[in-house]
Amino acid sequence: MQFESVDARATMPVEPVALPTVEPEPAQSVVPARIEPQRRSARVLTRSTAATWALVVGVAPLAVSIVGNLVSSQLGVAALARIEAGDVQGAWAPVLTVLALVFVGNAALLTVCAIMGVRGIRETANGITHGRPLAVAGLAAGGVNLVLWVAGLVVTVGGLNLVLV
Repeated sequence: MQFESVDARATMPVEPVALPTVEPEPAQSVVPARIEPQRRSARVLTRSTAATWALVVGVAPLAVSIVGNLVSSQLGVAALARIEAGDVQGAWAPVLTVLALVFVGNAALLTVCAIMGVRGIRETANGITHGRPLAVAGLAAGGVNLVLWVAGLVVTVGGLNLVLV
């Protein structure tokens, strides 16, 4: 067995190896003006129905109070006319009935407003559901209506006290 020396191998001719040619990619001439943002989640953003109803029910007692006070004032004028005509029995019954209905209706609407407002705030706390300003506005409108409702009761009872005594 013969061993070749390292020097003998170095002097041997080396055949060139053909390398594959790689063609350069054409340069992109179009650069996007704006990179589209990636979506963070696939969830659809929704508005809280409780918050929407809180606003609706927060404004509703104002309408009930206005209509109820207009009706009761018209019935009060009719009651005074009946009293002047000599029919005292039951003259104030329609007025007191309307005022009681307004009282119960406002109490129910303000209760629903408070429940829906708190529920709307809790639903929108996750950051995915929108409508928190609606819930807060509903609670604020309900609070304002509560103050107006109490003031209206004081004025109404004070006014009826003078007539009924």
